Amino acid sequence: MSDRVQTPEGGTPIVGDDPVYLNDPIQDATVRMLLELAAQVWIERERRLTLESLLESKGIVAHDEIERHVPDAVLTARLKDERARFLEDIFKELRRVPLDQ
Repeated sequence: MSDRVQTPEGGTPIVGDDPVYLNDPIQDATVRMLLELAAQVWIERERRLTLESLLESKGIVAHDEIERHVPDAVLTARLKDERARFLEDIFKELRRVPLDQ
């Protein structure tokens, strides 16, 4: 069987560095955005759960302390910068879509 199998929608094969999932480039960008978001959310969730577990097991912080924490101005600024980077990573696929579509 060929490794150039068509998508169910009849689009080009899902292979290479820039896979095509659907015939519409905006829908493809949306799919890539969702996949990027899902990957990043899982990585962050796994790291957070691991960190919380380690902190609790060492008696450093309790789960309810994490829930009640209010960030200071420095952390708030850092979170704002990280959020901007995160959103840039998510929406980069839409920026690749040609405007003449």
